[in-house]
Amino acid sequence: MTPIDFAPLIPAFPLAAAILAALLSGTKLKRAAHVPAISGVALSFFVALFLLLKCQWGQAIAGGAPYVQSTLWTWIAAGGFKVSAGIFLDPLAALFVTFVTGVSLLIFIYSAGYMEGDYGYWRFFAYMSIFVFFMTTLVLANNFLLVYLGWEGVGLASYLLIGYYYPRPSARDAATKAFITNRIGDTCFAVAVLMLYLTFHSLKFSTVFYGVLANPAFRAAHATALFWIPLLLMFGAFAKSAQFPLHVWLPDAMEGPTPVSALIHAATMVTAGVYLIARCLPLFLYDQPVLHLVGIIGCFTAFLAATIALRQFDMKRIWAYSTISQLGYMFMGLGVAAGASAVFHVFTHAFFKALLFLATGSVMHAMGGELDIRKMSGLGKKMPITTVCILTGCLALAGFPGFSGFFSKDDILSAAMNATWGLGPWLAVIGLLTALLTAYYTFRVFFRVFCGELRLPATAGQHEPSAFTLPGPQDGGGNRRGDAGTRGHGDTGKDEGKIAAAGYEPETVNQTPHTTIHKPEIASHYPHSLDGAPTMWLPLILLAIGATCAGYLGVFGGTEGGWIGGFLGRVPHMQPAVRYVVAPAGDMYLPAPWRVSPSVMMLIGAVVSLVGIGAAAYWHWFNRSAADTLAGAVRPVASFLENKWYIDELYRYGLVRPLRLLGHVLWRVDRWVVDGVVGVIGGIPRWLGFSIRSSESGRLRSYAFGMVTGAVLVLLVMWYWLR
Repeated sequence: MTPIDFAPLIPAFPLAAAILAALLSGTKLKRAAHVPAISGVALSFFVALFLLLKCQWGQAIAGGAPYVQSTLWTWIAAGGFKVSAGIFLDPLAALFVTFVTGVSLLIFIYSAGYMEGDYGYWRFFAYMSIFVFFMTTLVLANNFLLVYLGWEGVGLASYLLIGYYYPRPSARDAATKAFITNRIGDTCFAVAVLMLYLTFHSLKFSTVFYGVLANPAFRAAHATALFWIPLLLMFGAFAKSAQFPLHVWLPDAMEGPTPVSALIHAATMVTAGVYLIARCLPLFLYDQPVLHLVGIIGCFTAFLAATIALRQFDMKRIWAYSTISQLGYMFMGLGVAAGASAVFHVFTHAFFKALLFLATGSVMHAMGGELDIRKMSGLGKKMPITTVCILTGCLALAGFPGFSGFFSKDDILSAAMNATWGLGPWLAVIGLLTALLTAYYTFRVFFRVFCGELRLPATAGQHEPSAFTLPGPQDGGGNRRGDAGTRGHGDTGKDEGKIAAAGYEPETVNQTPHTTIHKPEIASHYPHSLDGAPTMWLPLILLAIGATCAGYLGVFGGTEGGWIGGFLGRVPHMQPAVRYVVAPAGDMYLPAPWRVSPSVMMLIGAVVSLVGIGAAAYWHWFNRSAADTLAGAVRPVASFLENKWYIDELYRYGLVRPLRLLGHVLWRVDRWVVDGVVGVIGGIPRWLGFSIRSSESGRLRSYAFGMVTGAVLVLLVMWYWLR
């Protein structure tokens, strides 16, 4: 067997785990649903790591070829249209599938502790496993149609996971918003797939990217199609990766459990758009206006999301806008053809963003679901492990020297600064300003929540509220007995149908905490740590190590771009030095003597990071009242940012309400005009039947008289026409 023969096992293991977790739903083992889920993604990770090492050593891809592929079976065969299900393995796919499964494994382990005792425990792990199955299918697919299957699959899984707490209308609305917003991009992607087939007469990557695309005569003959295909792919990627103007769904996705947020933001769904453009970069390189548009919108999105994060107060939403901003950096890197730099940032971002979300989940778990940074302070005294881990994630996100985000972000900025096309240096300048804002809002959270005087919310020491709580008698502590979904206290055996039939609103549910494990009135005197079970803080430590060390893979390795640059450089369009052969414009980067060296950009980035962290320390640690005073002095600006540039309102009044009004008008037309016409047409024969039904009396004399009368009338009519 060759190494690629093991690749189908990577998506197969999570799929088998999802099926097994679902089969456990009706048994006493449903509380052990995490066992097949963790085992499945762990096996996938080990296979992916094996393939990565084989690719590194040249044993999986030999003979100087940039890729290797295999066909598993013929998927669709209709006349001349044939599509096979197969594997496409190159360094890009090998790296993606390794960190996707590796980070997912740590999130799964964390989830076993975080979701313990939750009512839908087996359902949660089944959905999570399905998510990983579709994402790995997307990454390993050998053709666009199979990518589209994985693309739609991660959208479905995200819908199920965002709406996991379905008794809450806010969770249902968030899931619907994510699903509908992504339909826009998915439609664009579907049209692009159709155009690809009509243009190339194949959907296989090997044919599209390594076939006739390099032929100038072919590109001239299909210039229109080769403009629209990357443009449509861009919109598909922007919807999935939450770029302006299709970014509005991602902050609301925080309605799902915190491990879901970590999985979506760090390792799976939102990175799918970056993967798509990185995979299709040859199409973009031969249509540079669209490629430049990718960089410009990515840069604007990074700045937009960073400014909004400045005035958000929910920790998870702050990290959500941070994800949108960091994805903007990745698209900026793709927009200046620095594919290896963009993927490098995807790789480092997976570690520190998963770390930030999971550490925030630990805070949420210990503070009874409270996430408002204005209601807590000094948690470093009570959550030492979480504090160290979230500090590591903050340093990486802020681009502090020596941490992973420092290397990958500055690699993108360096590529933008050295780009020869007009807006490249301006993108770098805006990127540096965004980096300053990022360092500030990141440590605004850390200094507000983990430093300063100890102040805990009233819910401290309680588990966060359950969305699956049923009304019941209350105990002396104000908790309802018989609550379904009380984490850490087993299954009450209540049927899920009872929850769905309860008909209560989340406002009532959210006020009902899980079983209290500490008394709130003595919350400030806890003699022990609130870091949670080892299954929660051990993944945090491993992710913290990754957030610290992952960046060095882009520094050391003996080539430009370090090990990652050299490894990805085996893919022609990902080469960090040559930057692919682009015709007719030639090289997109300044000659070597005129380039801003990576070391200079790192120095500038380090200064920017330190300034942002210092400003956050002053305003949110040493002199918090001054920050509130400043916000009051610039209240219009603060309100503008708190309301997220009023983009949701623009959608509501410019799109949603007009469409609802149009739908109401069309419903009225259907109800009174269309149905009215149908009613009249159907009413005429009914009226005629009603009019003559009295003639059906059953009397033979009446029937005979009618027959004679009818015959006479017929004869008279015939005589009249024939005379």
